[in-house]
Amino acid sequence: MRSFSSVRLALLFLLCPLLLPAQDNNTESQTIDPDIRAAQLYLVGAPLTLPIVELKAAPNTMLLEFDHLDSDLKDYLYTIVHCDSDWQPSDLTDNEYIDGFTEDRITNIESSFNTLHQYTHYSLGLPNRNMRWSRSGNYILKVFDNDDDRRLVLVRRFCVVEPRWRVDAKLVSPVVVSKLKTHHEIDFSVNHRGTRIFNPQNDVKAFVLQNGRWDSALGPLPPFITREDQLVFDYQDKVVFPAGKEWRFFDIRTFDFRGERVKTINQKYDFYEVTLETDKDRSGSNLSFRGDLNGRYSVENQNYNQTLLQCDYARVLFSISRNLPFDDEDVYVFGELTDWQLKPEFKMEYSPEVKAYYCESPLLKQGYYNYGYQVVNRETGEVDEDGFEGNSYETSNLYTVLIYFRVFGERYDRLMAAATIDSRDRR
Repeated sequence: MRSFSSVRLALLFLLCPLLLPAQDNNTESQTIDPDIRAAQLYLVGAPLTLPIVELKAAPNTMLLEFDHLDSDLKDYLYTIVHCDSDWQPSDLTDNEYIDGFTEDRITNIESSFNTLHQYTHYSLGLPNRNMRWSRSGNYILKVFDNDDDRRLVLVRRFCVVEPRWRVDAKLVSPVVVSKLKTHHEIDFSVNHRGTRIFNPQNDVKAFVLQNGRWDSALGPLPPFITREDQLVFDYQDKVVFPAGKEWRFFDIRTFDFRGERVKTINQKYDFYEVTLETDKDRSGSNLSFRGDLNGRYSVENQNYNQTLLQCDYARVLFSISRNLPFDDEDVYVFGELTDWQLKPEFKMEYSPEVKAYYCESPLLKQGYYNYGYQVVNRETGEVDEDGFEGNSYETSNLYTVLIYFRVFGERYDRLMAAATIDSRDRR
């Protein structure tokens, strides 16, 4: 239910060991239960890192955190599922890749305090003494609600690497002249000294991610050139990404005063109501560099002497000006805050009174956020590369290269190397 009427919106603009269910094919990172918020999986001590861990990682190297918007305690179960490089469940049985229990309970539970909206915070460290992985490759972490017929409520992807090979990656100028100012092209090579590879074209494959996003990943890519101890992925106009622009941002690390890009803050009975400043179309503008979180968000609290358990929640009103609505395209708020998905609850509507698209978000946790807008063809689902944002080769992006290896006769893809480069280091 929206709490912003068109009239009020116009005025604001004017003012400025358990049995788990049978295995299914839910292998994309997604938050299925609408009452679960702020779900993040990252390396301990570094909330903005990708969930890529080593095969022999120390206990609790990786941390899953999420909130359930209720003060009642939930009985959550979890398991991990090994997948091939294409994120389909592998042929391994669970006792072939899990050392310990194949399912367990989440027992680290805390309640919020001194917040308008009561919630319960859950966290899980991996690997732990009850469950750890024994093979490299792709994994999905699944969380089930044991109080609701073991219903699947949360899925997160992560990768386990046995770092036996070395990846050397670099940004190069795009071969296609029209992409020189708008795209990033990546070349890379793999040193596999000590490992015999009989059929590199079939046994080795690579995937390349921009800012950790699997929704736009390129792959699988076979080696382009094979040398004695080296595999070269020097394609032309193949490992190429639209560079985008630096992500938009807003700051709600406190509700005591307005942070950057925040226009108004109103306190309701059990949440805050935040209106952001009106955004503008950036597709035709020059890039103004500002360090960003590459589309992600960080849960933080800047209120004096408060902990993260005192972080509150807010509904956030996004808006972007446009004289007329698109004829055949829809607009979505997009970023890690939407699980990198085009979610119905983040679809924007057009207001002819204020000549702008707008959307009131579901509850978002106190913190610092990146976001962008995606313009999507209503019939084909194709995303407009320029949209409201545009592209500039000067944009800072992180590119992660993942190298998988499967010898003939094996039943799973090993992850032999992972490397990340920053496009700012191209010179």
